[in-house]
Amino acid sequence: MFENASWHDKLPDENLEVYEPHLRLFFETMYERMLIWKRRFIDQRPRPWTDNKIFRESKFTNVYRELDRNSQWQIKNILLDESLSGINLIWKMMVFRFFNNPETFVKGMQEMGWRNGIPDWKDYDEDEFASFIDRIRQSGENPYTTAYLINSQAAPGKSRDYCYTHLVIPTLHKNIPQLISVVRKAKTPEDIITYLKTMPAVADFIAHEFYQDFTYIPRYRGIEFMKFDQNDFTNVGPGASIGIRLIFPSLKTVREQKQAIYWLRDLAEEWLTKIGDEKGEKMVYLNWDMKKGAYYLTNNCNITLHQIEMWLCEFQKYWKMIIGEGKQRSKFVPKTKNIIVEN
Repeated sequence: MFENASWHDKLPDENLEVYEPHLRLFFETMYERMLIWKRRFIDQRPRPWTDNKIFRESKFTNVYRELDRNSQWQIKNILLDESLSGINLIWKMMVFRFFNNPETFVKGMQEMGWRNGIPDWKDYDEDEFASFIDRIRQSGENPYTTAYLINSQAAPGKSRDYCYTHLVIPTLHKNIPQLISVVRKAKTPEDIITYLKTMPAVADFIAHEFYQDFTYIPRYRGIEFMKFDQNDFTNVGPGASIGIRLIFPSLKTVREQKQAIYWLRDLAEEWLTKIGDEKGEKMVYLNWDMKKGAYYLTNNCNITLHQIEMWLCEFQKYWKMIIGEGKQRSKFVPKTKNIIVEN
């Protein structure tokens, strides 16, 4: 799959079961990225928040996906809105994630008067929503995220805007009641993923994103939507697959690589504690206090399968920067973030 890539020949010997330098580096980078967040937002230190040149100059996602800017907007403006009914909560969470661009839905609040920037499920009108997206496009702005590729192949020959406003979102709207029923009755996480992938423009990646959003509902709202959490399922995306090859070079099949994610999850506490002891600054983990409506830090390891999978993807990007290969990373430009945190 990656044999023709320029960096392929720099992967560790595929006969090795474990490449120890990369196993350590995987957890060292996870540790350092979380400490950058702590130093910046908890300790309120001035820049630089790290001596690591790559992290200092290039943009990497947080260890906890929910701390990233777009997820923070979704959590604060949709998940924490207790006035939303169950159907509106799921509907608005999913519409947001398809676009994954807070600026789009800020305009939805300002220009359309939509609560949370998205019309209520019962008030949704296909043409009205399409016109809203078209006005954003005509103003020269991109309605969608630049964090990942938006798939518009569900409507060949049509524009991305047409695909989403006249096919993807209307189909989601029509199927929300059934989707909620399927998720609540699902016997396995795969049942949920399989159903999500029946919808246009939903493949493995965005289905996995929806699943992760669903895991936030009990964490932030205290209500059960599905029977599963971040330790019950994760996807092995292309980036994570490369990350696994860096650590466990001999593992090539999807089944083997999924098992590797479990191994890394189970090793996380030992490694992160060891690294923290060596560096003289404990690894911190994120939690949410529902009563206070605030984040707090804990020393109890709660790294999940999802966080391992996501960091494997970031780790392989980090490795490519070390060897001078791969796509150029976006420059890190700090932005003020209003994150609710308790010390």
